[in-house]
Amino acid sequence: MSKPTSTDMSDVREQLYSIDQKYERLKQQQFIFITALERSREHARDKTEPVSSVTQVQQYMNHDCSNSTDRCIFSLFLEIMADLEGVLKLMESSLSNRNTSCEGLDACSELLNPNTNISQLRAHYPHNAINRLSCDEARNFYGGIVSVIPLALDRLTSCCKRATQPLTSTATKTSPQQTEAEKAGTSADLDKSTSNNSSIVYRKGTGGWHAGKPAWKPPSNTKR
Repeated sequence: MSKPTSTDMSDVREQLYSIDQKYERLKQQQFIFITALERSREHARDKTEPVSSVTQVQQYMNHDCSNSTDRCIFSLFLEIMADLEGVLKLMESSLSNRNTSCEGLDACSELLNPNTNISQLRAHYPHNAINRLSCDEARNFYGGIVSVIPLALDRLTSCCKRATQPLTSTATKTSPQQTEAEKAGTSADLDKSTSNNSSIVYRKGTGGWHAGKPAWKPPSNTKR
């Protein structure tokens, strides 16, 4: 089975690293992100339902932002999502051209669809995005939107690692003819060994069965 070229996967790794750096910036500004969502939801009269899709964040930025700070943090979030989608397409193209696949890419594709309802997503350890939300109400409203990036990053990184794993070495297979020859040789050696040591007597002692010399017999008293 052929694998993506090292150049393809090098590009993927570099892009994933770049996305991870951007995500670090977003994590440091998670409070600003949540505050921007709060203001936008209030302006949109949309405070009874959780933030359920990436498209919803796009609409907030386009129509409901009240200041440049909110617009900037939304832009960073949407940029990361677009970068993740770009990596996904690159991996899909590389694997498709070589008639290979990676479990998880289909699920990741659905995850990164901007219209997918992600309100029930929850990123767990080692991610702490949920724990940084202030209360249960905030977790219910924003748990999905803060979880989508770390979960997508995990899946894409995992697929990249599996696609670049070297083939595991396998033991050399033995042909049936060789196996039979080895068996015949082993049997012949065993027969030869048994023949050469026909005078060996095995006795049982404190250490188990052991080989020794034949038992001594007194000379016969045959009269001439």
